Amino acid sequence: MRFDVTVLGCGAATPTLRFQPTSQVLNVAENWFLIDAGEGVQRSLREQRVPFHKIKRIFISHMHGDHVLGLPGLIGSLNLLGRTEELHLHGPVGLEAFVMSSLKTTETHLKFHLEFERNDPNELFPCWETGPLAIYSFPVKHRIEAYGYRVSLVPNQLNLKKDAVVEHQLSRSEMVRLKRGDSIERKDGTLLQSSEICFPMQASKHYVFSGDTAPCQQLIDSASGADLLYHEATFLQVLSKRAKVTGHSTAAEAGQSALSAGVKRLLIGHFSSRYRTLTPLLLEAQSVFPLAELAVEGYCYKL
Repeated sequence: MRFDVTVLGCGAATPTLRFQPTSQVLNVAENWFLIDAGEGVQRSLREQRVPFHKIKRIFISHMHGDHVLGLPGLIGSLNLLGRTEELHLHGPVGLEAFVMSSLKTTETHLKFHLEFERNDPNELFPCWETGPLAIYSFPVKHRIEAYGYRVSLVPNQLNLKKDAVVEHQLSRSEMVRLKRGDSIERKDGTLLQSSEICFPMQASKHYVFSGDTAPCQQLIDSASGADLLYHEATFLQVLSKRAKVTGHSTAAEAGQSALSAGVKRLLIGHFSSRYRTLTPLLLEAQSVFPLAELAVEGYCYKL
């Protein structure tokens, strides 16, 4: 099943011509989600040809402007484009007040309902689950209430081979049982093995978004064993004191979190405008976790 993460913005708060503020779009088994919505998110979505109307849910990490200021405009555009389907927004306290006051001030009258769902500020929390897909929030360590997200795709049934369906003229009830992993004995004595009719079970996939955070155990625990971890790396280690004061991480600390969590790949982002080249950040992260990469805007990472 498809599991794509596209980076729309990977810059920190100070605007630059090189990076957009934080935002990512995910396609997981044809379910579209947005994580954070910094300024310019609409243009980035257009550039990546993301269908606005297919965005099911929006997940906000925290209420700093570089993560939310693009949200009211996006919601207004969804309205102009004729959306009628309910939109769910997940995040911290203050999200509903911010969005609703912005819409009221700009006299944006929606033709669809907004449903706000607050994350649990204390522990890993199931935001949404359907079939094999589940999305969890978890609190992280920042200057204000802030969250990361874990997106998990855990297949719970097998996929049938189309030619086998035709060959054996399978009924609906037989297909259901075979996808469940059962074997079937027909009236004529024919035994149909699920292992022969279906493809092997697909492996589970897990993606974790750190949000803005200083190093913390909650992130390490929530990212445990993930296939891909996106972790902010705002500073080099020489500015570790500055990182601590502002509730951010250094590239080395991002690498250490990835190592401690036992993830397969690390993607670093939230780049400060103070760095003209990102190579030192990458090398610092790789010195701790060799499978670290720089986030690239517009690039689609496939799990």
